[in-house]
Amino acid sequence: MAVTGHRIRLCILSFAVLFAAVPAFPQSDDRIQQLERKLEELLEQAGQLRKELDSLKGTTADTPQDLTAVEIAPPPEAVDLTDVQTVVNPPSAATARGLNPDIAVIGTMVGHAGQQNFFESGTADELGASREPFQFEEAELAFEAFIDPYAKARFFIAAGPDGAEVEEAYAQFVTLPYGLTAKAGKIKALFGKANTWHTHMRPWVDQPLMVNSFFGGEGLSDSGISVSKTIANPWDAFIEATGEVYSGNAEGVFEREVSNDLFYNAHLKLFRDISENSNIEVGTSWARGTVAGAGSNRYAGVDLTYRWKPLSRSIYNSFTARFEGLANRRADFDNTLYGYYASADYQLARRWLAGVRIDSADRKFLFAEGLPETPQRFTDRGLSATLAFRPSEFSQLRGQFRRTSYDGLDTVNEFFIQLQFSIGAHGAHTF
Repeated sequence: MAVTGHRIRLCILSFAVLFAAVPAFPQSDDRIQQLERKLEELLEQAGQLRKELDSLKGTTADTPQDLTAVEIAPPPEAVDLTDVQTVVNPPSAATARGLNPDIAVIGTMVGHAGQQNFFESGTADELGASREPFQFEEAELAFEAFIDPYAKARFFIAAGPDGAEVEEAYAQFVTLPYGLTAKAGKIKALFGKANTWHTHMRPWVDQPLMVNSFFGGEGLSDSGISVSKTIANPWDAFIEATGEVYSGNAEGVFEREVSNDLFYNAHLKLFRDISENSNIEVGTSWARGTVAGAGSNRYAGVDLTYRWKPLSRSIYNSFTARFEGLANRRADFDNTLYGYYASADYQLARRWLAGVRIDSADRKFLFAEGLPETPQRFTDRGLSATLAFRPSEFSQLRGQFRRTSYDGLDTVNEFFIQLQFSIGAHGAHTF
């Protein structure tokens, strides 16, 4: 009976297990069927994608493919272009920009008060004219664009009360062999720093006496070629050497009499960071041309620029100190003429700047009655103070007081107020 009871209990337990498992079988079958349906749908979608890919590649699903094989395209057949009349390519961004160069217009208006300065714009024959109380001094039109990936064109036209003239117009080649760059056209000679600045780039209303006396109000410029080369060095500095050749006709400075009377200029510049907040630039220049009916006219110059601009307050405070000097040896004068200026400009706040400048310049003529006819050396000296307000990078209001002594014979006190404003995209000038 014990065995029989044991068997009965075993049978009951077996039936219980079977009954418990029965409801699970249909559930497992349903899940399997769902997975099978999902798999069939995925396979169907994969088949459709395969057909689309085959149609794009020009093959069919029935075509056997060896994925390890490398197909070698046959050489292209010669194309007969005799029947092709026009090939139209959509314009690229560079082409579109070349057709629409960057254009900017910069206006400069100057007001004048104080004593009239007849020496500033005078010539060897007569004294200069008096300044107007208010005068629209200049409108500079700038056109800049890349000609192609190898060259850029720049045109600067200055229009003023006396008419319009081409201030600079040149093509700049930036990818020449051996790391060279070049300019060809009408160029401001790379002699010192102040001579190369356009009106709106100057930190003062006027030109320094040195530039005005030796090179004239517009500076030293001519038509020619300029070639520059960056020189590698172990001092972690930027060194650039520049050689220039001009036609030899620079008004008031050089005058060509025969075809070989060219005007030559050379410049060597070294730029180096002193710290993350300051840097220094040193340059030296040399120029040689001819004086009409006399012989050679030679210039030697040096320029020094120190800049301080702290990174933490770069838009609020900065300081720039400049010095530039030259010596001039002329065939029509026995003595060497000298000139220099030294200036300091400090940014007081985000929109306010103040500065001072001292000037000295020799010349062989002084335009006044009663002086001897034999050319003599006279020395003019000046002192200036400036205060500028810059609402934005597109406008500036500047005041300047200037006291100039013309060899001690006459002293002129003047006050200038200058308004500059610009529209359009104006490219950056050389740093």
